[in-house]
Order: sequence, then structure tokens, then C-alpha cells
Amino acid sequence: MSKDLHNASFRRELLDSSPSKADIHYKLGCDYLDIGCFDLAIDELNLAIQLDPTNEEYYECRGRIYAEGQEYEKAVVDFTKAIGLDDDFAAAYHNRGLSYYKMDMLEKAIADFDEAIESEPDESLFYSNRGLAHSYNDDPQKAIEDFSIAIELGTDDPDTYSYRGEVYASNGAFKKAMADFEEAVSENPNDIIAYGNLVWLYRERD
Repeated sequence: MSKDLHNASFRRELLDSSPSKADIHYKLGCDYLDIGCFDLAIDELNLAIQLDPTNEEYYECRGRIYAEGQEYEKAVVDFTKAIGLDDDFAAAYHNRGLSYYKMDMLEKAIADFDEAIESEPDESLFYSNRGLAHSYNDDPQKAIEDFSIAIELGTDDPDTYSYRGEVYASNGAFKKAMADFEEAVSENPNDIIAYGNLVWLYRERD
């Protein structure tokens, strides 16, 4: 455990840095989320929301906890509440979009990623995840466009190259696919999927 959340000095630090009791529960909940203690995280966020039901960040955090526990319908409810309190909350749109994506509700996912990008157009992760949704929604051109924008914005996720490479390969653009898989393997030598795809393309070429 990276933090001893029951440690007295840590709780005093929270008391000193937090403007309200609700905020203390919120911060504890986020920390429990970070270390995978989902039930404890939910308990803390429930307390935070009881004390302050008008804070959009509390709902967004609880939504992420539900999503991590694969309770996507509950996650969508909380992200929607967060958006209702702040209709420019990019993270809430993005995370609701991810939940819709996991539920195979691709059109809704794409619509939420659109909103997130409108609010924060320089966030590469939003484009990468919208690209995945477009890919599974049988729109390879839009998927490639989104993956390319994510790469141009300097994404730190080498999987983006693999995602674009898979779309290129599925549409017969094998040279471009190979270049993307080579880049993915270069950035992450442990990427077994990219490596396997690269080997397959080499064999097909020969």
C-alpha cells in the first residue's frame, strides 16, 4: 500500500489541507481508488456527497470507482450528475464515454468524446479513445484521423501506434501498419500484441 490511509499524521495533513469534511472524504476516496480499495473508496465518496451534494468532482470520482469495478451503469449515472453540475467538465464526459464504450454503446461514447474534446482539444487521450470507438463502430477513416491527432499531440501511450496499425492492416495499408507496429515495439518492447502483428506482416510480405 503506497499510503497508510489510517495513519494519524496523514489524516492530520488532510485536515490541514482540506477546506471541509466533505473534501477530506473525497481525497481519501480518491486515494483508496488509487490503491484499488474500491469498497472503501465508495464509502468515503458516499460520505463526501452526503455532506456536499453539489460538488461535481465528488460524483466524477465515484463514477470512476464504479467504472473500475465494472459497474458501468452506476458509473454513467454519476458522470451524468457531474455533467449536470458542470456542463463543461471534460473528464466527466470522457469517463462517461469510456463507460458507454465498455457497454458497447458506441454512438453515445463517441458523442461524449466529442464533448470532452470540445472542452479540452489538446488532450491526446480523448482522441485515442474516440479513435477506438470509431474503429469498433466500423469507421476506419475517422479512427485513423483520431489516432494520428493523438500521436501529433505527443501521446505517451505507445498503444496508440498499435491501434492505428491494426486499422491500417485491416484495410490493406500494410506498409503503414508495419511502421506503426515497429514504432509501438520500439517504445514498448514488451508489447506482445504489436510484436505478433509485426511478425505476421513480415511473413505476409515474404
